[in-house]
Amino acid sequence: MTDASAAEIYDKLYVVSRLVYNGEIELEKAAAKLADIIPMSVEQIKITITMYVGMRNGRVFHHSVSDGIVIYFLERIGEEEGKDGIELALNAVYGYAGFKYSVGSEMPELEKACDILREKYGLSSAKKE
Repeated sequence: MTDASAAEIYDKLYVVSRLVYNGEIELEKAAAKLADIIPMSVEQIKITITMYVGMRNGRVFHHSVSDGIVIYFLERIGEEEGKDGIELALNAVYGYAGFKYSVGSEMPELEKACDILREKYGLSSAKKE
């Protein structure tokens, strides 16, 4: 997958995830329709959308997703929702990284990206989990 195609896929995932979060479309229907458009299974799409909803609500998620998608979603949430929205999302992602660490999978690149966004939005340096 090229960077351009990855960005297009991430954008489609983001837009549909936001629609589900806002209650404009049901998860099952959204995942089925999106699976016809992008090279991901319905189950992978549902996991990604559920992750987005968790991020927006500040809830830790546990299913593995690519760091690229997580970072893309964080950046978009920050752009669209500002400090309050990004803070909830960062808390969820720090919790996810902590969970992954507890099962033997460190995520230093993801944590570094979170730290950079935390600084960009003027959030305290203390990580909330």
